[in-house]
Amino acid sequence: MPERRPLKLGVLVSGSGTNLQAIIDARADGSLDADVAVVISDKADAYGLERARQAGSLAVHVSRADHTDASAFNAAIRDALVAAEVDFVVMAGYMRLLGREVLAAFPMRVLNIHPALLPSFPGAHGIGDAFVYGVKLTGVTVHFASEVFDEGPIIAQVPVRIEESDTLETLESKIHAIEHVLYPATLQLLAEGRVRIEGRAVRILPGG
Repeated sequence: MPERRPLKLGVLVSGSGTNLQAIIDARADGSLDADVAVVISDKADAYGLERARQAGSLAVHVSRADHTDASAFNAAIRDALVAAEVDFVVMAGYMRLLGREVLAAFPMRVLNIHPALLPSFPGAHGIGDAFVYGVKLTGVTVHFASEVFDEGPIIAQVPVRIEESDTLETLESKIHAIEHVLYPATLQLLAEGRVRIEGRAVRILPGG
């Protein structure tokens, strides 16, 4: 059987890129069989772009202001991903709704990570919303992205218990620590060909 080549990833960021760094580190320590081919940001000063440069990955800034509308902006992102010949698109703190231009070019190959147990607490403030609501259990979700924020088939989830002693800050730290483990681990499942989509459900096949 021919040896499987590493996946080629295109990562979208809007900020510091800590999940991107976790992916880069997992590749470096051998736990992730995937290369970050390109990192794209809608923010010119996003530190995620610097992380990409330090890791030897292509860093691309695509400005919304340089495009006449959202469709043209998303088409530019798509073109950069296609040019880099990526297998999967990974949203890692990308704070815009990704348009159909990208989703159609990479059907069921765009991933997102969310700091709550979807479908609970979608949106930009999943950690704070869960904390204020008073639930005792929240967590982290990795899912395939769709044209609706925080929807799409769920690939992996890890629960995080909210203790009586937790503050919003300690809960954020716990959530982010889980994210930095779960995202690379989920990508490794894809690299091993162990993710099967069955309608809305995602089945994880046993390892070899």
